[in-house]
Amino acid sequence: MTVTFVSSVQGYQEGRVAEIVKRLRTDHPEWKVDVLSPEASKPLLATYKLQFGPAILLNERIEFVGVPRYRMLVERIAMVAAGKISPRTAQPPTPTTPAVGGGAKPTAPARPPATPEQKPSP
Repeated sequence: MTVTFVSSVQGYQEGRVAEIVKRLRTDHPEWKVDVLSPEASKPLLATYKLQFGPAILLNERIEFVGVPRYRMLVERIAMVAAGKISPRTAQPPTPTTPAVGGGAKPTAPARPPATPEQKPSP
């Protein structure tokens, strides 16, 4: 399991990140914990369409933007390491269900919004 802390380009939460990294390395030596410098973080932040950071990657996949509570982070790392899908992770879109005739079901046309009845002016 690789945990990568992507630093903030503005120096935001550096102390908290350092504290959590130290605690993770002490409590879970089986996990590889890396901290990227702000300069090294810029291209990675752009890859994930973030501007400032910080963020946390688990096995090269973004899991947190910002720095969560320690317990929440450890639970998510353990869940990812066990191969379980987090209930908060966005699910991939499901393909459309084919109709009996072999084509996809057509969608119903959208109805225009209801307009209030106009009263005749006196």
